[in-house]
Amino acid sequence: MELISKSHKKLIWSIVGGVAIVLIALMIIGSFWDLQIAEAFAVGERGFIYFGFGMGFEVLGFLPAILVNACLFAALSVFVKKKWLKILFHVLVAMHLIGAVYCAIFWTLSNHDMGLRTAIAAPIFVTLGVALSFPLIMLFKRIEPSKLKVLIYILVIGVIMGTIANAAAGIMQIFWGRYRFFEVSQNGLPFTQWFAPFGRSDAAAGHGATSFPSLHASSVTSIIVLVMAGWALAIKKPLKITFAVIAAVLLVCVPLSRMVLGWHYLTDVAFSLILGLVAFVIALLLADLVFGKKFKNFINGNNKVASNKEEVK
Repeated sequence: MELISKSHKKLIWSIVGGVAIVLIALMIIGSFWDLQIAEAFAVGERGFIYFGFGMGFEVLGFLPAILVNACLFAALSVFVKKKWLKILFHVLVAMHLIGAVYCAIFWTLSNHDMGLRTAIAAPIFVTLGVALSFPLIMLFKRIEPSKLKVLIYILVIGVIMGTIANAAAGIMQIFWGRYRFFEVSQNGLPFTQWFAPFGRSDAAAGHGATSFPSLHASSVTSIIVLVMAGWALAIKKPLKITFAVIAAVLLVCVPLSRMVLGWHYLTDVAFSLILGLVAFVIALLLADLVFGKKFKNFINGNNKVASNKEEVK
């Protein structure tokens, strides 16, 4: 049994190649007109577009990467046999969902001077995260074992992808030192091209200068893996198309929302999407190279599960 069929691999590489060409073209365009494009897209007043579109899609930015991790731990909590492992993975699911609620609510509101008091908000985050962990695990319990194994493999790809993309974006933000558009337009700080970084010393002296690249845009690329996981369930075609459309909307609108809010330039978000694609390709290759043979045995029932030392049927 192939983990990912040859036809699906061909489709994946075709899509990745086509999207990469578009993103490289956007990077070239942004290299000439980054500031002008930012001025055209950024919303000056906090009206409906700012709150409805800008903050609305900002809320969704970090969720795909967090949900990939939560889904992997939920799948593992169902698959393993030992009780202490089930409890451990359930706790990890809850922790990730607490983080998802935090990023979606507290982090977003705080960035726009609308933060909640931590003393009030923390119990809400914990309660919601724990409460959401139970239905997520129950969802995975309904999946038949053979499909659950395939999902675990796909979600491992997602964890590798998210780790690479977000770690790269986070490290670059620290050392690149590019001021955000609203810092340039409102506070008179200098505009710099993405290929001419200020560096860490200048970033520390200002408002953080963490515009390049966009963490939201790199994180949202994990939606690709969630779509793959949904498709692996062999659901009906209309639902598969719906998943793909939702993913396309998020991949366009989350980066665009960062520009509408004035937090990022075109090159910030385009580069982050390229980072996500590169991380996805690396994750596919690494998973195939490091885990491929083991997972084929795992899926076909030829291995022994470490949790119970019994052959998987």
